[in-house]
Amino acid sequence: MSGAQFADDDGTIVVHTDQHLCRRCVLPENFPDADFDGAGVCAYCRAETDRVDHSRAEVEAVLTGSRPHAAPGDYDVVLLYSGGKDSSLALIQLVKEHGLRVLALTLDNGFLAQVTAANMRSVLDSVGADHIIVRPRRRVMHGVYRSALTSAFGPETVKYSTAACGSCIGMVFAAGMRTAASYGVPLLAGGWTPGQLTNAAFVSAGFLREVIERNIDPVRSTAPELSADLDTWTRDSGELPRGLVNPLYAIDYTEAGALAVLESHGWVAPKDTDSCSTNCRLNGLLIIDHIRKYGYHPYVYEMAHHVRIGAMARDEALHKLSNVNLRSSAVGAVAVELGIRSPLSVS
Repeated sequence: MSGAQFADDDGTIVVHTDQHLCRRCVLPENFPDADFDGAGVCAYCRAETDRVDHSRAEVEAVLTGSRPHAAPGDYDVVLLYSGGKDSSLALIQLVKEHGLRVLALTLDNGFLAQVTAANMRSVLDSVGADHIIVRPRRRVMHGVYRSALTSAFGPETVKYSTAACGSCIGMVFAAGMRTAASYGVPLLAGGWTPGQLTNAAFVSAGFLREVIERNIDPVRSTAPELSADLDTWTRDSGELPRGLVNPLYAIDYTEAGALAVLESHGWVAPKDTDSCSTNCRLNGLLIIDHIRKYGYHPYVYEMAHHVRIGAMARDEALHKLSNVNLRSSAVGAVAVELGIRSPLSVS
């Protein structure tokens, strides 16, 4: 691990780095292609092209264009629903603001936060949406995570997330595509903080398939015993869905605004996750592992992007990157549950 150290502050993990940071955003000098200039400004800031397109018109156009492809009385969209703040806000937007009939789909990875099930029930009941939960066998999900923690992934994966998160996202996309195809639903929807995964409101089915392959193929290589199970999950869905839309690109998204809306629908922030997740207990361990391996926080690209466009104060991003809101004991407990050594104990 290069450029980062972990300190224990009364049982809570604090991350310290000796890397120089971009003077405009928060990218460290060891981030892929950061390429600082003489003024200490990274290449991403100098490019000034990496912008989020907040366009209600684009979201509306995608939703309007997909409606004719849905059978009368059937679902308009399948929402990939984690129960976290962003997918919960997306559910509210799709039903309340766009008037759609939504089928919410949750992949239970075995590490959902304690309050997540109650949060999902509250929001689903508040807006009136149907819900499916799929739960891969423990052996499969744990095998995917353990394999992802030891597999070799390219920079296009680890720049944007932890490798294990990417593999899980691949599973979620695959489950969503097959569900949409089986129900004859023309469109998937998702909810993520604008700029976290893409800079546009809509991504094609081809993009989703590429993400699935990029994140699942390395797992196949290191864990061939999982291949048959992964084939079941990732079998091509055919012509449907057309792609995936994120309704949060139609609003002026802020975390404070999202939490205020969610509170009115009975959603409560979990107490057993890190500062970057509102639904997954495993995420904190993955953050520590990623920092130890690569020397930078897996959410730094997203936060730097939001600093760059003025959606987050630089000081706020720096605080979140160093204070992961995670207790050392929690990392150890999740590691035991997954059957691996804690990344805090690895020298």
